[in-house]
Amino acid sequence: MSHLLAHLAKDHSVSLLTFERTDAASFYPLPSSVAYMRGDKLGGGGLKRLSRIWSRLGLIRRTIDSVAPDVIVSFTDTTNIAALLACSGRGIPIIVSERVDPAHHDIGWVRNLLRAYTYPLARFIVVPSQRVASYFPASLQSKMRVIGNPIPIPSVRAQVGQSSGRKRVIAVGRHEPQKGFDLLLEAFALIACAFPDWDLVIVGDGTGRSRLERRIEALGLRQRVSLKSVVSDICQELADSHLIAFPSRYEGFPNALAEALAAGLPAVGYKDVSGVEDLIIDCHTGLLADQREGPLGLARALSQMLADDKLRIRLGTAARHHVRRWAPDRIFSLWEETLEDALTSLKHVTCPHSHISQPNRSAPRKDHADPD
Repeated sequence: MSHLLAHLAKDHSVSLLTFERTDAASFYPLPSSVAYMRGDKLGGGGLKRLSRIWSRLGLIRRTIDSVAPDVIVSFTDTTNIAALLACSGRGIPIIVSERVDPAHHDIGWVRNLLRAYTYPLARFIVVPSQRVASYFPASLQSKMRVIGNPIPIPSVRAQVGQSSGRKRVIAVGRHEPQKGFDLLLEAFALIACAFPDWDLVIVGDGTGRSRLERRIEALGLRQRVSLKSVVSDICQELADSHLIAFPSRYEGFPNALAEALAAGLPAVGYKDVSGVEDLIIDCHTGLLADQREGPLGLARALSQMLADDKLRIRLGTAARHHVRRWAPDRIFSLWEETLEDALTSLKHVTCPHSHISQPNRSAPRKDHADPD
């Protein structure tokens, strides 16, 4: 989202509304021209939490009435529901964006019902992969736009063929069950003795960190596996590695994997995972294991990679080339096209009580408000 905002802010007026604390700072830099509004609607428990969730609708409505955008773009499932409910009847086209595979990401039956009720109100539904698009019913397929994430090619490049000294497998992501690091630890334990010159580093943080630390101890891997907290320069971490392991159980379109391939790292992951199957082409940009085999299948793929310098070089080179199909300019043009199509659809709609500011076709600027 930050990349998209930075692009749109070059030629458009952009406002960003989030539910963060008022003193929250963006991890990724945002252009100073973006009106960054924080609603302080997160956290709490019990009735306080319910009150904050309910009050988001009013916050969105007040912000939309104040900003008077031409288009609204919302990111993530529950925020999409809130945006569609809050802006119903205002005549402003709303584009919602799913960021993870809803077939595996459980948001609860109530939210699922609300999603089924509200998504037909959206002008477009942007999804990161065809697998995510296929989750939705046939009645919504005409609204689908498949747009992956932009992948810039970094100037640094991993030296994956290094044959002397210690080498390392890198994994990047939140310490949560979705990311499958528990499976990765079990897989690495199966092959660690056969590859004594290889280490594993997991970069990230999350609520599952202590569980991972205990498992590392139990497996006797304390000298071979390290957990590294979130870093600002992930490119250098990738450049210092020789292979990325990406054992996610499900995804949307994983930035961490995309960035690793762009740095020239070959990858190991699981089959039939949204985004992963688009980025890791088996035997071309990496190796894919069967999730049904659990750690054993992942261990086989890792073992094959660790044992073959030439294989890593070949797959890493192909990976760096493969991700160019998600070059930022191409991805942003797809977003621009979607925004234009959303505006064009208003030509045939009369909304006398709408708060929309109709676009001036002689000028290149449009307003976009993003409630997440």
